[in-house]
Amino acid sequence: MSQRRHLTDPEAWRLVGRLEGGLTQAEVAEATGVAQSAISRIWNRFLETGRKVEDQGKVEDVQQRPMKIDI
Repeated sequence: MSQRRHLTDPEAWRLVGRLEGGLTQAEVAEATGVAQSAISRIWNRFLETGRKVEDQGKVEDVQQRPMKIDI
């Protein structure tokens, strides 16, 4: 049985970056060992908030909030 834990913001942003790079949710899930449903929740949260990841790892947004995703 796998262990549940929260993804850190940097981990979630790396997943978003892979999705933005053209990988499917299933491909990202397989490559990272994170459930596809968790990938979907992270992607939907990103689309909801409209947050963008800058090249240097900075986030520009008026309403910043950490991503807390249970996996």
